[in-house]
Amino acid sequence: MTMKKRYKVSVNTIIWGVNLFLLCSCGTRYTTHETILKAEKILYSHPDSAYKLLSSISHPENLSKADYAAWCLHYTHAQYKLNMDIKSDSLITIAVNYYGSGQLKKYSGTSYYLLGCIQELLHNNDKALLAYKKSVTELQDEREYKISGLSTINMGYIFVQENNFYQANNCFKKSLELFKLSENKYYQMFSYFETSKMYEQLIKPHDSIIFYSNKALQLAQLLNDTSMYYEIKSHEGEIYYNKDRKLAISNLLSAFNYSPKYRVRNSSFLAYIYSELQMPDSAAYYLNIVKNSPELIKNDVLTNLASAYVYKHDGNYVQAFNSFEKAYLIQNTIFQAKLKSQLYQIDKQYDLTQKVSENAKLKIANKTMQIWIASLIIFALIVLIILQILSIRLKKKQAEFEIKQQKLEFELKEKNLENIRKQELLLSKLQQKIEITLRFNKLNQGIIDPKKQDEFLKKLIDQLVLSQNEWQYYIDETNNLFNNKIADLQLNHSLLTYSDTIVIVLISLGINISEACSLLNTTKETMYTRRKRIKKHLGIDADADLEKWLLEYVKEEDDVSILALEVGSKK
Repeated sequence: MTMKKRYKVSVNTIIWGVNLFLLCSCGTRYTTHETILKAEKILYSHPDSAYKLLSSISHPENLSKADYAAWCLHYTHAQYKLNMDIKSDSLITIAVNYYGSGQLKKYSGTSYYLLGCIQELLHNNDKALLAYKKSVTELQDEREYKISGLSTINMGYIFVQENNFYQANNCFKKSLELFKLSENKYYQMFSYFETSKMYEQLIKPHDSIIFYSNKALQLAQLLNDTSMYYEIKSHEGEIYYNKDRKLAISNLLSAFNYSPKYRVRNSSFLAYIYSELQMPDSAAYYLNIVKNSPELIKNDVLTNLASAYVYKHDGNYVQAFNSFEKAYLIQNTIFQAKLKSQLYQIDKQYDLTQKVSENAKLKIANKTMQIWIASLIIFALIVLIILQILSIRLKKKQAEFEIKQQKLEFELKEKNLENIRKQELLLSKLQQKIEITLRFNKLNQGIIDPKKQDEFLKKLIDQLVLSQNEWQYYIDETNNLFNNKIADLQLNHSLLTYSDTIVIVLISLGINISEACSLLNTTKETMYTRRKRIKKHLGIDADADLEKWLLEYVKEEDDVSILALEVGSKK
Protein backbone atom coordinates (compact mmCIF):
# COMPACT_ATOMS: atom_id res chain seq x y z
CA MET A 1 0.00 0.00 0.00
CA THR A 2 2.86 2.39 0.89
CA MET A 3 4.67 1.78 -2.42
CA LYS A 4 1.49 2.51 -4.42
CA LYS A 5 1.01 5.79 -2.59
CA ARG A 6 4.62 6.76 -3.30
CA TYR A 7 4.17 5.97 -6.98
CA LYS A 8 1.00 8.07 -7.13
CA VAL A 9 2.67 11.05 -5.43
CA SER A 10 5.66 10.80 -7.75
CA VAL A 11 3.51 10.70 -10.91
CA ASN A 12 1.42 13.68 -9.73
CA THR A 13 4.64 15.57 -9.01
CA ILE A 14 5.85 14.87 -12.54
CA ILE A 15 2.60 16.15 -14.12
CA TRP A 16 2.68 19.26 -11.91
CA GLY A 17 6.28 19.88 -12.96
CA VAL A 18 5.41 19.51 -16.63
CA ASN A 19 2.50 21.97 -16.34
CA LEU A 20 4.76 24.45 -14.51
CA PHE A 21 7.36 24.05 -17.27
CA LEU A 22 4.79 24.68 -19.99
CA LEU A 23 3.37 27.71 -18.16
CA CYS A 24 6.81 29.24 -17.70
CA SER A 25 7.69 28.59 -21.33
CA CYS A 26 4.51 30.39 -22.51
CA GLY A 27 5.11 33.46 -20.32
CA THR A 28 1.56 34.79 -20.83
CA ARG A 29 0.95 38.02 -18.94
CA TYR A 30 -1.55 40.87 -19.04
CA THR A 31 -0.96 44.39 -20.32
CA THR A 32 0.40 47.25 -18.20
CA HIS A 33 -0.31 49.89 -20.89
CA GLU A 34 -2.09 52.80 -19.16
CA THR A 35 -4.27 53.83 -22.14
CA ILE A 36 -5.46 50.25 -22.75
CA LEU A 37 -6.23 49.76 -19.04
CA LYS A 38 -8.17 53.03 -18.94
CA ALA A 39 -10.18 51.99 -22.03
CA GLU A 40 -10.95 48.64 -20.39
CA LYS A 41 -12.42 50.34 -17.31
CA ILE A 42 -14.96 52.38 -19.32
CA LEU A 43 -15.63 49.81 -22.07
CA TYR A 44 -19.07 48.71 -20.77
CA SER A 45 -20.34 52.12 -19.62
CA HIS A 46 -18.88 54.29 -22.43
CA PRO A 47 -17.83 52.11 -25.37
CA ASP A 48 -17.54 55.14 -27.68
CA SER A 49 -14.97 56.77 -25.38
CA ALA A 50 -13.09 53.47 -25.02
CA TYR A 51 -12.99 53.17 -28.81
CA LYS A 52 -11.52 56.69 -29.14
CA LEU A 53 -8.83 55.94 -26.55
CA LEU A 54 -7.81 52.72 -28.29
CA SER A 55 -7.87 54.40 -31.72
CA SER A 56 -5.50 57.08 -30.41
CA ILE A 57 -2.70 54.49 -30.06
CA SER A 58 -0.63 54.75 -33.24
CA HIS A 59 0.82 51.55 -34.72
CA PRO A 60 -0.50 49.16 -32.02
CA GLU A 61 1.13 46.26 -33.88
CA ASN A 62 4.50 47.59 -32.66
CA LEU A 63 3.51 47.12 -29.02
CA SER A 64 4.67 44.15 -26.94
CA LYS A 65 2.80 40.86 -27.39
CA ALA A 66 0.88 41.34 -24.11
CA ASP A 67 -0.10 44.95 -24.94
CA TYR A 68 -1.04 44.16 -28.54
CA ALA A 69 -3.19 41.16 -27.53
CA ALA A 70 -5.06 43.34 -24.98
CA TRP A 71 -5.47 46.11 -27.58
CA CYS A 72 -6.93 43.64 -30.13
CA LEU A 73 -9.33 42.24 -27.52
CA HIS A 74 -10.73 45.57 -26.25
CA TYR A 75 -10.68 47.28 -29.66
CA THR A 76 -12.80 44.46 -31.15
CA HIS A 77 -15.11 44.53 -28.10
CA ALA A 78 -15.64 48.28 -28.48
CA GLN A 79 -16.37 47.89 -32.20
CA TYR A 80 -18.92 45.15 -31.50
CA LYS A 81 -20.69 47.11 -28.76
CA LEU A 82 -20.93 50.12 -31.13
CA ASN A 83 -22.45 47.88 -33.86
CA MET A 84 -19.65 48.67 -36.30
CA ASP A 85 -19.20 46.73 -39.52
CA ILE A 86 -16.57 44.08 -38.69
CA LYS A 87 -15.51 42.19 -41.82
CA SER A 88 -12.68 40.04 -40.47
CA ASP A 89 -11.80 37.95 -37.40
CA SER A 90 -8.06 38.66 -37.74
CA LEU A 91 -7.74 41.02 -34.73
CA ILE A 92 -9.74 38.91 -32.27
CA THR A 93 -7.85 35.78 -33.42
CA ILE A 94 -4.62 37.42 -32.19
CA ALA A 95 -6.18 37.78 -28.71
CA VAL A 96 -7.56 34.22 -28.82
CA ASN A 97 -4.18 32.73 -29.71
CA TYR A 98 -2.36 34.74 -27.03
CA TYR A 99 -4.72 34.23 -24.08
CA GLY A 100 -5.75 30.71 -25.07
CA SER A 101 -2.22 29.41 -24.45
CA GLY A 102 -1.91 30.82 -20.90
CA GLN A 103 -3.63 31.01 -17.54
CA LEU A 104 -5.49 34.33 -17.99
CA LYS A 105 -8.85 32.53 -18.22
CA LYS A 106 -10.96 35.69 -17.84
CA TYR A 107 -9.46 37.24 -20.99
CA SER A 108 -9.28 33.92 -22.80
CA GLY A 109 -13.01 33.36 -22.22
CA THR A 110 -13.83 36.93 -23.28
CA SER A 111 -11.77 36.62 -26.46
CA TYR A 112 -13.52 33.35 -27.39
CA TYR A 113 -16.90 35.02 -26.73
CA LEU A 114 -16.03 37.88 -29.11
CA LEU A 115 -14.70 35.40 -31.69
CA GLY A 116 -18.13 33.71 -31.59
CA CYS A 117 -19.86 37.09 -32.06
CA ILE A 118 -17.66 37.94 -35.07
CA GLN A 119 -18.19 34.49 -36.63
CA GLU A 120 -21.94 35.03 -36.34
CA LEU A 121 -21.60 38.37 -38.13
CA LEU A 122 -19.65 36.54 -40.85
CA HIS A 123 -22.45 33.88 -41.04
CA ASN A 124 -20.20 31.06 -39.78
CA ASN A 125 -22.57 29.61 -37.20
CA ASP A 126 -20.68 26.34 -36.72
CA LYS A 127 -17.45 28.19 -35.88
CA ALA A 128 -19.39 30.59 -33.67
CA LEU A 129 -20.90 27.70 -31.72
CA LEU A 130 -17.48 26.17 -31.07
CA ALA A 131 -16.10 29.54 -29.93
CA TYR A 132 -19.00 30.09 -27.50
CA LYS A 133 -18.53 26.59 -26.04
CA LYS A 134 -14.82 27.28 -25.56
CA SER A 135 -15.65 30.59 -23.85
CA VAL A 136 -17.94 28.86 -21.35
CA THR A 137 -15.27 26.20 -20.68
CA GLU A 138 -12.55 28.80 -20.08
CA LEU A 139 -14.76 30.78 -17.68
CA GLN A 140 -16.22 27.86 -15.71
CA ASP A 141 -13.95 28.52 -12.69
CA GLU A 142 -14.09 32.31 -13.01
CA ARG A 143 -16.74 34.78 -11.80
CA GLU A 144 -17.37 36.23 -15.24
CA TYR A 145 -21.04 35.21 -15.17
CA LYS A 146 -22.09 37.92 -17.61
CA ILE A 147 -19.75 36.80 -20.43
CA SER A 148 -20.57 33.12 -19.73
CA GLY A 149 -24.27 33.97 -19.87
CA LEU A 150 -23.91 35.89 -23.14
CA SER A 151 -21.98 33.02 -24.74
CA THR A 152 -24.66 30.56 -23.56
CA ILE A 153 -27.66 32.62 -24.71
CA ASN A 154 -25.99 33.20 -28.10
CA MET A 155 -25.60 29.42 -28.47
CA GLY A 156 -29.34 29.19 -27.82
CA TYR A 157 -30.08 31.67 -30.64
CA ILE A 158 -27.95 29.59 -33.05
CA PHE A 159 -29.83 26.42 -32.09
CA VAL A 160 -33.13 28.26 -32.73
CA GLN A 161 -31.95 29.07 -36.27
CA GLU A 162 -31.37 25.33 -36.77
CA ASN A 163 -34.82 24.51 -35.29
CA ASN A 164 -33.06 22.57 -32.53
CA PHE A 165 -35.48 23.79 -29.86
CA TYR A 166 -34.48 21.20 -27.24
CA GLN A 167 -30.83 22.33 -27.16
CA ALA A 168 -31.87 25.99 -27.46
CA ASN A 169 -34.13 25.63 -24.41
CA ASN A 170 -31.26 24.14 -22.38
CA CYS A 171 -29.02 27.07 -23.32
CA PHE A 172 -31.62 29.72 -22.46
CA LYS A 173 -32.31 28.17 -19.04
CA LYS A 174 -28.57 27.88 -18.31
CA SER A 175 -28.03 31.52 -19.34
CA LEU A 176 -30.81 32.54 -16.94
CA GLU A 177 -28.92 30.93 -14.04
CA LEU A 178 -25.71 32.75 -15.05
CA PHE A 179 -27.43 36.14 -15.43
CA LYS A 180 -29.01 35.69 -11.99
CA LEU A 181 -25.51 35.17 -10.57
CA SER A 182 -24.36 38.34 -12.35
CA GLU A 183 -27.49 40.16 -11.05
CA ASN A 184 -28.11 41.51 -14.54
CA LYS A 185 -31.89 41.97 -14.86
CA TYR A 186 -31.71 43.20 -18.46
CA TYR A 187 -30.29 39.91 -19.77
CA GLN A 188 -32.50 37.90 -17.39
CA MET A 189 -35.48 39.42 -19.22
CA PHE A 190 -34.29 37.97 -22.54
CA SER A 191 -33.56 34.55 -21.02
CA TYR A 192 -37.05 34.36 -19.47
CA PHE A 193 -38.68 35.41 -22.76
CA GLU A 194 -36.70 32.98 -24.93
CA THR A 195 -37.38 30.13 -22.48
CA SER A 196 -41.11 30.86 -22.75
CA LYS A 197 -40.93 30.69 -26.54
CA MET A 198 -38.99 27.41 -26.45
CA TYR A 199 -41.53 25.91 -24.02
CA GLU A 200 -44.21 26.79 -26.56
CA GLN A 201 -42.26 25.08 -29.37
CA LEU A 202 -41.67 21.99 -27.23
CA ILE A 203 -45.40 21.82 -26.30
CA LYS A 204 -44.74 22.26 -22.58
CA PRO A 205 -47.63 22.89 -20.13
CA HIS A 206 -49.43 26.19 -20.72
CA ASP A 207 -48.84 27.38 -17.14
CA SER A 208 -45.06 26.96 -17.53
CA ILE A 209 -45.05 28.93 -20.80
CA ILE A 210 -46.96 31.80 -19.17
CA PHE A 211 -44.79 31.69 -16.02
CA TYR A 212 -41.59 32.49 -17.93
CA SER A 213 -43.37 35.01 -20.17
CA ASN A 214 -44.79 36.89 -17.16
CA LYS A 215 -41.32 36.97 -15.54
CA ALA A 216 -39.96 38.62 -18.68
CA LEU A 217 -42.91 41.04 -18.78
CA GLN A 218 -42.33 42.10 -15.15
CA LEU A 219 -38.64 42.80 -15.83
CA ALA A 220 -39.47 44.77 -19.01
CA GLN A 221 -41.85 46.93 -16.98
CA LEU A 222 -39.28 47.33 -14.18
CA LEU A 223 -36.55 48.35 -16.66
CA ASN A 224 -38.98 50.62 -18.55
CA ASP A 225 -38.14 48.81 -21.80
CA THR A 226 -41.30 49.57 -23.82
CA SER A 227 -40.09 47.80 -26.96
CA MET A 228 -39.63 44.47 -25.14
CA TYR A 229 -42.77 45.05 -23.05
CA TYR A 230 -45.06 45.20 -26.08
CA GLU A 231 -43.20 42.40 -27.86
CA ILE A 232 -43.93 40.17 -24.86
CA LYS A 233 -47.54 41.44 -24.77
CA SER A 234 -47.92 40.46 -28.43
CA HIS A 235 -46.43 37.02 -27.75
CA GLU A 236 -48.77 36.41 -24.79
CA GLY A 237 -51.72 37.35 -27.00
CA GLU A 238 -50.67 34.62 -29.42
CA ILE A 239 -50.25 32.15 -26.56
CA TYR A 240 -53.78 32.81 -25.28
CA TYR A 241 -55.56 32.93 -28.67
CA ASN A 242 -56.83 29.35 -28.34
CA LYS A 243 -57.05 29.32 -24.52
CA ASP A 244 -58.58 32.59 -23.32
CA ARG A 245 -59.85 34.75 -26.18
CA LYS A 246 -60.67 37.79 -24.04
CA LEU A 247 -57.21 37.82 -22.52
CA ALA A 248 -55.70 37.25 -25.98
CA ILE A 249 -57.60 40.25 -27.40
CA SER A 250 -56.51 42.43 -24.47
CA ASN A 251 -52.81 41.63 -25.00
CA LEU A 252 -52.95 41.82 -28.80
CA LEU A 253 -54.78 45.17 -28.77
CA SER A 254 -52.23 46.55 -26.30
CA ALA A 255 -49.36 45.66 -28.66
CA PHE A 256 -51.42 46.74 -31.72
CA ASN A 257 -52.04 50.23 -30.34
CA TYR A 258 -48.57 50.97 -29.00
CA SER A 259 -46.15 48.98 -31.17
CA PRO A 260 -46.42 49.40 -34.98
CA LYS A 261 -43.71 46.75 -35.37
CA TYR A 262 -46.21 43.93 -34.65
CA ARG A 263 -49.39 45.59 -35.95
CA VAL A 264 -49.88 43.43 -39.04
CA ARG A 265 -49.11 40.16 -37.23
CA ASN A 266 -51.43 41.15 -34.37
CA SER A 267 -54.15 42.02 -36.90
CA SER A 268 -53.98 38.49 -38.31
CA PHE A 269 -54.54 36.93 -34.88
CA LEU A 270 -57.26 39.46 -33.99
CA ALA A 271 -59.11 38.73 -37.25
CA TYR A 272 -59.08 35.01 -36.48
CA ILE A 273 -60.18 35.42 -32.85
CA TYR A 274 -63.06 37.76 -33.79
CA SER A 275 -64.17 35.26 -36.45
CA GLU A 276 -64.21 32.56 -33.75
CA LEU A 277 -66.33 34.88 -31.57
CA GLN A 278 -68.82 35.35 -34.45
CA MET A 279 -68.00 39.08 -34.80
CA PRO A 280 -67.72 39.54 -38.59
CA ASP A 281 -67.33 43.33 -38.62
CA SER A 282 -64.34 43.30 -36.27
CA ALA A 283 -62.83 40.32 -38.10
CA ALA A 284 -63.21 42.10 -41.46
CA TYR A 285 -61.62 45.30 -40.03
CA TYR A 286 -58.40 43.58 -38.96
CA LEU A 287 -58.42 41.32 -42.00
CA ASN A 288 -58.29 44.41 -44.26
CA ILE A 289 -55.21 45.64 -42.38
CA VAL A 290 -53.48 42.33 -43.13
CA LYS A 291 -54.49 42.27 -46.78
CA ASN A 292 -53.43 45.88 -47.39
CA SER A 293 -50.00 45.38 -45.83
CA PRO A 294 -46.91 44.65 -47.96
CA GLU A 295 -45.43 42.61 -45.11
CA LEU A 296 -45.12 38.82 -45.31
CA ILE A 297 -47.41 37.19 -42.73
CA LYS A 298 -46.18 33.84 -41.41
CA ASN A 299 -49.50 32.76 -39.90
CA ASP A 300 -51.38 32.49 -43.23
CA VAL A 301 -53.52 29.67 -41.83
CA LEU A 302 -55.25 32.00 -39.37
CA THR A 303 -55.68 34.71 -42.02
CA ASN A 304 -57.35 32.30 -44.44
CA LEU A 305 -59.62 30.84 -41.75
CA ALA A 306 -60.70 34.37 -40.77
CA SER A 307 -61.26 35.21 -44.47
CA ALA A 308 -63.41 32.11 -44.87
CA TYR A 309 -65.63 33.18 -41.98
CA VAL A 310 -66.03 36.73 -43.37
CA TYR A 311 -66.81 35.38 -46.86
CA LYS A 312 -69.38 32.99 -45.39
CA HIS A 313 -71.04 35.80 -43.45
CA ASP A 314 -71.24 37.85 -46.67
CA GLY A 315 -72.80 34.89 -48.51
CA ASN A 316 -69.77 34.31 -50.74
CA TYR A 317 -69.58 30.53 -50.28
CA VAL A 318 -67.17 29.88 -53.16
CA GLN A 319 -64.56 32.23 -51.69
CA ALA A 320 -65.21 30.78 -48.23
CA PHE A 321 -64.55 27.27 -49.55
CA ASN A 322 -61.36 28.42 -51.33
CA SER A 323 -60.06 30.09 -48.16
CA PHE A 324 -60.76 26.97 -46.09
CA GLU A 325 -59.00 24.84 -48.69
CA LYS A 326 -55.98 27.16 -48.80
CA ALA A 327 -55.71 27.10 -44.99
CA TYR A 328 -55.75 23.31 -45.05
CA LEU A 329 -53.04 23.11 -47.75
CA ILE A 330 -50.79 25.55 -45.87
CA GLN A 331 -51.27 23.62 -42.63
CA ASN A 332 -50.42 20.38 -44.43
CA THR A 333 -47.20 21.97 -45.77
CA ILE A 334 -46.29 23.08 -42.24
CA PHE A 335 -46.93 19.54 -40.99
CA GLN A 336 -44.58 18.03 -43.58
CA ALA A 337 -41.91 20.64 -42.80
CA LYS A 338 -42.12 19.87 -39.07
CA LEU A 339 -41.80 16.15 -39.76
CA LYS A 340 -38.66 16.73 -41.84
CA SER A 341 -37.29 19.04 -39.15
CA GLN A 342 -37.73 16.35 -36.48
CA LEU A 343 -35.83 13.81 -38.60
CA TYR A 344 -33.09 16.37 -39.23
CA GLN A 345 -32.74 17.06 -35.51
CA ILE A 346 -32.32 13.34 -34.77
CA ASP A 347 -29.37 13.31 -37.20
CA LYS A 348 -27.94 16.46 -35.58
CA GLN A 349 -28.20 14.91 -32.10
CA TYR A 350 -26.34 11.85 -33.33
CA ASP A 351 -23.59 14.06 -34.81
CA LEU A 352 -23.34 15.89 -31.48
CA THR A 353 -22.78 12.57 -29.68
CA GLN A 354 -20.02 11.72 -32.14
CA LYS A 355 -18.33 15.08 -31.44
CA VAL A 356 -18.47 14.48 -27.69
CA SER A 357 -16.76 11.12 -28.21
CA GLU A 358 -14.06 12.74 -30.36
CA ASN A 359 -13.45 15.45 -27.75
CA ALA A 360 -13.02 12.82 -25.03
CA LYS A 361 -10.44 11.00 -27.14
CA LEU A 362 -8.65 14.29 -27.83
CA LYS A 363 -8.39 15.06 -24.10
CA ILE A 364 -6.93 11.61 -23.44
CA ALA A 365 -4.41 12.10 -26.27
CA ASN A 366 -3.37 15.49 -24.80
CA LYS A 367 -2.74 13.94 -21.40
CA THR A 368 -0.63 11.20 -23.00
CA MET A 369 1.39 13.95 -24.71
CA GLN A 370 2.11 15.57 -21.34
CA ILE A 371 3.41 12.28 -20.00
CA TRP A 372 5.76 11.89 -22.96
CA ILE A 373 7.08 15.42 -22.40
CA ALA A 374 7.70 14.51 -18.76
CA SER A 375 9.66 11.43 -19.87
CA LEU A 376 12.02 13.67 -21.87
CA ILE A 377 12.62 15.94 -18.87
CA ILE A 378 13.08 13.22 -16.22
CA PHE A 379 14.50 10.19 -18.02
CA ALA A 380 15.38 8.44 -14.78
CA LEU A 381 11.69 8.06 -13.89
CA ILE A 382 10.64 6.38 -17.16
CA VAL A 383 9.26 3.33 -15.33
CA LEU A 384 6.84 5.53 -13.38
CA ILE A 385 5.73 7.21 -16.59
CA ILE A 386 4.93 3.80 -18.13
CA LEU A 387 2.72 3.07 -15.11
CA GLN A 388 0.97 6.37 -15.70
CA ILE A 389 0.36 5.43 -19.35
CA LEU A 390 -1.22 2.15 -18.27
CA SER A 391 -3.44 4.06 -15.87
CA ILE A 392 -4.53 6.44 -18.62
CA ARG A 393 -5.38 3.55 -20.93
CA LEU A 394 -7.60 2.09 -18.25
CA LYS A 395 -9.34 5.45 -17.85
CA LYS A 396 -9.72 5.64 -21.62
CA LYS A 397 -11.52 2.29 -21.70
CA GLN A 398 -13.75 3.39 -18.83
CA ALA A 399 -14.51 6.67 -20.62
CA GLU A 400 -15.35 4.84 -23.87
CA PHE A 401 -17.64 2.46 -21.96
CA GLU A 402 -19.43 5.35 -20.27
CA ILE A 403 -19.82 7.18 -23.59
CA LYS A 404 -21.29 4.03 -25.15
CA GLN A 405 -23.78 3.70 -22.27
CA GLN A 406 -24.73 7.38 -22.55
CA LYS A 407 -25.17 7.03 -26.30
CA LEU A 408 -27.53 4.05 -25.89
CA GLU A 409 -29.55 5.90 -23.27
CA PHE A 410 -29.63 9.03 -25.42
CA GLU A 411 -30.79 7.15 -28.54
CA LEU A 412 -33.61 5.42 -26.63
CA LYS A 413 -34.83 8.68 -25.11
CA GLU A 414 -34.63 10.43 -28.48
CA LYS A 415 -36.58 7.61 -30.10
CA ASN A 416 -39.34 7.89 -27.48
CA LEU A 417 -39.40 11.68 -27.92
CA GLU A 418 -39.57 11.33 -31.69
CA ASN A 419 -42.48 8.87 -31.42
CA ILE A 420 -44.39 11.24 -29.13
CA ARG A 421 -43.88 14.15 -31.54
CA LYS A 422 -44.81 12.09 -34.60
CA GLN A 423 -47.97 10.89 -32.84
CA GLU A 424 -48.87 14.50 -31.94
CA LEU A 425 -48.29 15.60 -35.54
CA LEU A 426 -50.47 12.75 -36.91
CA LEU A 427 -53.22 13.61 -34.42
CA SER A 428 -52.93 17.30 -35.31
CA LYS A 429 -53.43 16.54 -38.99
CA LEU A 430 -56.46 14.31 -38.31
CA GLN A 431 -57.92 16.91 -35.91
CA GLN A 432 -57.69 19.53 -38.67
CA LYS A 433 -59.64 17.23 -40.97
CA ILE A 434 -62.28 16.83 -38.25
CA GLU A 435 -62.51 20.58 -37.52
CA ILE A 436 -62.79 21.48 -41.18
CA THR A 437 -65.50 18.82 -41.63
CA LEU A 438 -67.52 20.30 -38.77
CA ARG A 439 -67.10 23.83 -40.17
CA PHE A 440 -68.27 22.74 -43.60
CA ASN A 441 -71.26 21.00 -42.06
CA LYS A 442 -72.29 24.32 -40.51
CA LEU A 443 -71.68 26.04 -43.83
CA ASN A 444 -73.79 23.42 -45.61
CA GLN A 445 -76.73 24.12 -43.30
CA GLY A 446 -76.89 27.65 -44.72
CA ILE A 447 -77.68 26.35 -48.24
CA ILE A 448 -81.45 26.01 -48.62
CA ASP A 449 -81.71 24.59 -52.15
CA PRO A 450 -81.62 20.73 -51.82
CA LYS A 451 -80.00 20.31 -55.23
CA LYS A 452 -77.23 22.76 -54.39
CA GLN A 453 -76.92 21.18 -51.00
CA ASP A 454 -76.24 17.75 -52.58
CA GLU A 455 -73.68 19.25 -54.97
CA PHE A 456 -71.96 21.10 -52.14
CA LEU A 457 -71.96 17.95 -49.96
CA LYS A 458 -70.41 15.89 -52.77
CA LYS A 459 -67.61 18.45 -53.19
CA LEU A 460 -67.12 18.51 -49.45
CA ILE A 461 -66.81 14.71 -49.21
CA ASP A 462 -64.34 14.69 -52.11
CA GLN A 463 -62.18 17.22 -50.26
CA LEU A 464 -62.38 15.89 -46.72
CA VAL A 465 -62.84 12.11 -46.88
CA LEU A 466 -59.42 10.50 -46.96
CA SER A 467 -58.46 8.46 -50.04
CA GLN A 468 -57.01 4.96 -49.88
CA ASN A 469 -53.49 6.34 -50.47
CA GLU A 470 -53.92 8.80 -47.59
CA TRP A 471 -55.17 6.06 -45.27
CA GLN A 472 -52.20 3.92 -46.26
CA TYR A 473 -49.93 6.82 -45.24
CA TYR A 474 -51.51 6.92 -41.75
CA ILE A 475 -51.33 3.11 -41.45
CA ASP A 476 -47.61 3.12 -42.39
CA GLU A 477 -46.79 6.06 -40.07
CA THR A 478 -48.65 4.48 -37.13
CA ASN A 479 -46.97 1.13 -37.81
CA ASN A 480 -43.54 2.82 -37.67
CA LEU A 481 -44.58 4.75 -34.57
CA PHE A 482 -45.43 1.56 -32.66
CA ASN A 483 -42.51 -0.62 -33.85
CA ASN A 484 -44.40 -2.60 -36.56
CA LYS A 485 -47.16 -3.64 -34.14
CA ILE A 486 -49.90 -2.91 -36.72
CA ALA A 487 -48.17 -5.07 -39.34
CA ASP A 488 -47.79 -7.87 -36.75
CA LEU A 489 -51.55 -7.77 -36.09
CA GLN A 490 -52.27 -8.14 -39.81
CA LEU A 491 -49.77 -11.00 -40.08
CA ASN A 492 -51.02 -12.91 -37.01
CA HIS A 493 -54.76 -12.34 -37.66
CA SER A 494 -55.50 -13.07 -41.32
CA LEU A 495 -59.23 -12.29 -40.90
CA LEU A 496 -58.48 -8.57 -40.36
CA THR A 497 -59.60 -6.51 -43.37
CA TYR A 498 -58.18 -3.23 -44.68
CA SER A 499 -61.08 -1.28 -43.14
CA ASP A 500 -60.47 -3.10 -39.82
CA THR A 501 -56.87 -1.90 -39.92
CA ILE A 502 -58.00 1.73 -40.42
CA VAL A 503 -60.22 1.56 -37.32
CA ILE A 504 -57.36 -0.03 -35.32
CA VAL A 505 -55.04 2.83 -36.36
CA LEU A 506 -57.56 5.48 -35.27
CA ILE A 507 -58.05 3.79 -31.88
CA SER A 508 -54.25 3.47 -31.40
CA LEU A 509 -53.84 7.20 -32.07
CA GLY A 510 -56.49 8.07 -29.47
CA ILE A 511 -59.25 9.19 -31.90
CA ASN A 512 -62.67 8.81 -30.24
CA ILE A 513 -65.76 7.29 -31.88
CA SER A 514 -67.38 10.61 -32.87
CA GLU A 515 -64.23 11.88 -34.54
CA ALA A 516 -63.65 8.53 -36.26
CA CYS A 517 -67.18 8.64 -37.66
CA SER A 518 -66.48 12.09 -39.12
CA LEU A 519 -63.26 10.90 -40.74
CA LEU A 520 -64.84 7.69 -42.14
CA ASN A 521 -68.15 9.38 -43.11
CA THR A 522 -70.17 6.77 -41.22
CA THR A 523 -72.59 6.47 -38.28
CA LYS A 524 -71.91 5.44 -34.72
CA GLU A 525 -74.05 2.30 -35.13
CA THR A 526 -71.89 1.21 -38.05
CA MET A 527 -68.74 1.98 -36.06
CA TYR A 528 -69.89 -0.15 -33.11
CA THR A 529 -70.65 -3.01 -35.50
CA ARG A 530 -67.14 -2.73 -37.02
CA ARG A 531 -65.57 -2.80 -33.54
CA LYS A 532 -67.44 -6.00 -32.65
CA ARG A 533 -66.21 -7.57 -35.88
CA ILE A 534 -62.61 -6.54 -35.09
CA LYS A 535 -62.83 -8.20 -31.64
CA LYS A 536 -64.01 -11.38 -33.32
CA HIS A 537 -61.18 -11.26 -35.89
CA LEU A 538 -58.62 -10.65 -33.12
CA GLY A 539 -59.98 -13.55 -31.09
CA ILE A 540 -60.66 -11.53 -27.94
CA ASP A 541 -63.72 -11.61 -25.67
CA ALA A 542 -66.75 -9.76 -27.02
CA ASP A 543 -67.16 -7.94 -23.66
CA ALA A 544 -63.50 -6.83 -23.57
CA ASP A 545 -62.57 -3.15 -23.91
CA LEU A 546 -61.08 -2.93 -27.45
CA GLU A 547 -59.43 0.45 -26.85
CA LYS A 548 -57.72 -0.70 -23.66
CA TRP A 549 -56.57 -3.94 -25.32
CA LEU A 550 -55.06 -2.13 -28.32
CA LEU A 551 -53.32 0.58 -26.25
CA GLU A 552 -51.73 -2.05 -24.01
CA TYR A 553 -50.67 -4.02 -27.07
CA VAL A 554 -48.95 -1.13 -28.94
CA LYS A 555 -47.24 0.24 -25.78
CA GLU A 556 -45.97 -3.13 -24.51
CA GLU A 557 -42.55 -3.11 -26.24
CA ASP A 558 -41.74 0.48 -25.26
CA ASP A 559 -42.28 -0.34 -21.58
CA VAL A 560 -39.94 -3.35 -21.91
CA SER A 561 -37.22 -1.16 -23.51
CA ILE A 562 -37.42 1.43 -20.75
CA LEU A 563 -37.24 -1.28 -18.08
CA ALA A 564 -34.17 -2.82 -19.75
CA LEU A 565 -32.45 0.57 -19.86
CA GLU A 566 -33.14 1.19 -16.16
CA VAL A 567 -31.72 -2.23 -15.24
CA GLY A 568 -28.60 -1.57 -17.35
CA SER A 569 -28.00 1.82 -15.72
CA LYS A 570 -28.26 0.28 -12.22
CA LYS A 571 -25.65 -2.33 -13.16
